[in-house]
Amino acid sequence: ATQKKKQKQKKRDFNTKLYVDICLSKKKLSSRRDHKALQWLLQTSGERSIASETAHQHKAACWMLHDDAKKSGVGKHFTQRYALAVLYHATQGDEHWGTKTNWMSGKSECQWYGVECDAWGNVVGLDLGFNDLNGLLPRELALLQKVQEVDFHGNDLQGVLPHIVMHAWKDCRILRLHMNGFFGALHTEIGLMKSLEELHLFGNYFGGALPTELANLKNLKVLDIYANAFEGNIPSELGNLKQLKELDVHDNFFVGNMPQEVCDRNLKFLVADCLDGAHKEIGCKCCTICCEGLPNMRCIDKK
Repeated sequence: ATQKKKQKQKKRDFNTKLYVDICLSKKKLSSRRDHKALQWLLQTSGERSIASETAHQHKAACWMLHDDAKKSGVGKHFTQRYALAVLYHATQGDEHWGTKTNWMSGKSECQWYGVECDAWGNVVGLDLGFNDLNGLLPRELALLQKVQEVDFHGNDLQGVLPHIVMHAWKDCRILRLHMNGFFGALHTEIGLMKSLEELHLFGNYFGGALPTELANLKNLKVLDIYANAFEGNIPSELGNLKQLKELDVHDNFFVGNMPQEVCDRNLKFLVADCLDGAHKEIGCKCCTICCEGLPNMRCIDKK
C-alpha cells in the first residue's frame, strides 16, 4: 500500500521537447533552464492549463519563460513569482487593478505593490484590498506556503477559496476576504488553517451550514461572517474557541438560540439577529449587540 501511495504521489515527467513552442508568439525554448522551468510548470499546473492560450496559468508561464527579466531558476523565487503572476492574470491585473506598481517587472517580487516578504525573501503577506481585483482566486496561491496575512477585501472576487489553498496556508494568521462576491459553502478545510487568529468573511454570499471544523481554529480571536447567507443553527462547537473575543453572525439566516457554550465564553463583542420583534431570528441572552434584519435593519447595543 505504501509503495502504491508513493507511485501515486510521483509527478509525471513530461517530454518538454514537445512544448518548446508553447508560447506561439515567442521563440522556441532551448536552454536547459527553459526545459527545467517548463517541466516544473507542467507538473505544477497541469498540461491543460499551461497549454491553453486563454488560461491564466499559460499567460503567467509564458511571462516566466520569456519576459521575466529576472530569469530565476526553478526554486523559491521562481515559485513565488509564478504564483503571483497567475494571481495577476486571474484577477485581470492589466485591465482592472487600481495599483500595480512593479508587478510583472524584473524587480524582486518583494518590491511588488502589496507583497510583503520576510528577511529570507519568503512572501509572508498580501495586501491587495480595495484594488479592483476581478475574478477567481487561483489554486496556485497554495504555492505561497509562508503567508501569514492576506487581505483581499473590497474587490470583485467570486467563487470559492480553493481547497488546496486552505491546505497550504497553515501559517496564515489573518485572512480578510470581506466585501467580495464569494459564494457557496464555507468548506470544512477551513479547519486546517490552525494558525488563524482573524477570519473576516462579511459581505459575501457564503451559504449553507457553518462548518463545525471552525472549532479546530484554537487561536481564533475574531470571526466575522456578518451579511452572508449562512443558515441553520449556530454550532455549539464555537464555544471551544477559548481565544475568541469577537463573533458577528448577524444578517444571515440562522435559527434557534445562541448556544450556551458560546455564551459561556463571555465574548467582548457578540452580534446576532436577536432584537425582539417580528423578524427576530436568534434567541440570545448574552449578545452585546442585537440586530434586526430586513426590512427594518437596525442594531441596538445591549450593554
